[in-house]
Parts: sequence; C-alpha cells; structure tokens
Amino acid sequence: MSSRTWVFSRMTTGNSSLQALVPAARVKSSTAQDHAPTPDNTPFIRFRSSAHVPDLRGDDATQVRNETFMIFVHDIPGDYMRIDTIMGHLRTQLEDVVDQPNNIIRSRWLEDSEDHRDEDMGTIMKYARVQVTYRV
Repeated sequence: MSSRTWVFSRMTTGNSSLQALVPAARVKSSTAQDHAPTPDNTPFIRFRSSAHVPDLRGDDATQVRNETFMIFVHDIPGDYMRIDTIMGHLRTQLEDVVDQPNNIIRSRWLEDSEDHRDEDMGTIMKYARVQVTYRV
C-alpha cells in the first residue's frame, strides 16, 4: 500500500465520528475538486503530497522514505467549530500511528494551521501537515 493510499484509508475508515462528518466520497486528492461548495456537500477534505524525501542509512541505499502530506478541511463560511472537530478526529487517526503490516514506521502530526478563508473555493479552511515514514 502506498503512503498516499494509507493516508486516504486512515481518513475514510476506522473512525465513525469522522465519517459521519465527512463521508469518504468527500475526501479527495487536492486536484479533484468536482463541485462548488454548498451546505449539502460540505464539509470536505482535500489532501496532497508536499514533500517526498529518502532517508539514507549511511550506505547510500534508500530503505526508508518520509512523505509529508497537507490535509485541507473546508466548510461553508461561519464558525470553525465543525472544522476543529474534524481536525481532532484526523489527529486521532494520523498522529503517532505505527502500522507494520503496511510498512508504515510512524506517522507524525507536524502542525495544524490557523483559521483561513479560501476565496477561490468560497470556504473557510484549516490545514494540517502530516509526515509518514515508511519502508521502501
């Protein structure tokens, strides 16, 4: 399983409270915007890989890679309470997770952002950065 698939699966399975707020159909790659935001299709999550770095172990052989993902949580303008709730669920799903069967050594929650307005999307938004370390 690729690290991108692993992150997607962590966001779309295993946490019924998160899935109740953001069904799997509303979690997509950041370039897959296929609708204008409305109360019927928000909140939604977009994610993308922002850095992919090999971790060399002294013999110049790549055994481990670190991939950083940016996860954007969008909602209709208003307060940020629903976004904050979703971010809490995402943090539970992605912070300090070890998943040896899928070659995930560790995932780390690096940061989450302040409140933003996305004028292009017409939404309010926060993002998180998550680093996934995995075996090659």
